Formats: sequence, C-alpha cells, structure tokens
Amino acid sequence: MSTLALTYPKKRSVNASISKLANKIFGNSEGVFRGFEFGQDLDEIILKEKFKVFEREKDYIGVSFTNSKMETIDILYFKNIFNKLEKIQVDIYLNSEEESNELFDFVFHQIFEKRGFPIPIKLGYCWNRLNEPKISLSKVNNKIEQGILLIFER
Repeated sequence: MSTLALTYPKKRSVNASISKLANKIFGNSEGVFRGFEFGQDLDEIILKEKFKVFEREKDYIGVSFTNSKMETIDILYFKNIFNKLEKIQVDIYLNSEEESNELFDFVFHQIFEKRGFPIPIKLGYCWNRLNEPKISLSKVNNKIEQGILLIFER
C-alpha cells in the first residue's frame, strides 16, 4: 500500500508590498469577499465597490484596479436572473512568479486559518464545506502571465 503525502504552502513572513496588495484585494474582511454576501443586489455592490467598473455583461459585472507596478486585479461579480450575487471570480496578475507565489501562499493561509484543510485541485486548492461558500485558489503561470485565480461560489 502506498501513501500519498500532500504538501501545503509554507507560512512565510509577509513582506510589506504583498500585505498591502492583499489588503487592497480583500478590503473589508466581513462577508464572503470585500464585505459582500451572496444574494446581495449587484447594483448595491457596484455602488459600494471602490474599484472601477470595466465591463458590464449579461451574466456579470467586472471591476478592476491597476497599481503603480502595473499589476492588475480584476473582479467579476456574477449575478442570477434576479440581479443577486451568485459567484465571484478574482483574477490577480502580477509581474513576477516570486510575487505570485508569495501572494498565493499568503491567501492560502488566510483561507486555511478560517476554513481548515483544503482539497488539492489542479494548480491549487479547494475548500468545499457544507453550508459554506466553495472557495477555489489556483496559480496562473504561463508564458504571458503569472498570478492567482480565486473563485467564491454559492
């Protein structure tokens, strides 16, 4: 019988720029994400959202922020037919693989401290507990971009 060993990101001391970026991404720690809750009216969310709206589609509204290092945070707020929040997708594009790995580890441990052990998925982890939002955290690392994909689902 063989044993499979799972490894999780190391908890690192967080540098100031990663901490600042994480605070910018997560904002208010209340709610599911940035102070918002599933089932909340999307128009109300957009009024409170501090990032700039860059896209309005039938299924979602996208907001974005680019910092002084030209790193981008795109957040897509998906809605149901009643204009209520159903899903949140956060795409974070960073300039280096090292920063991306540091932020990934930081976000992993933020979620881990609240939600416990995750299930490994391709390039990341998933927390899927009964009566709690499903959270997926994945690395994005290809020839064009590096960063993180974070998804919250009802």
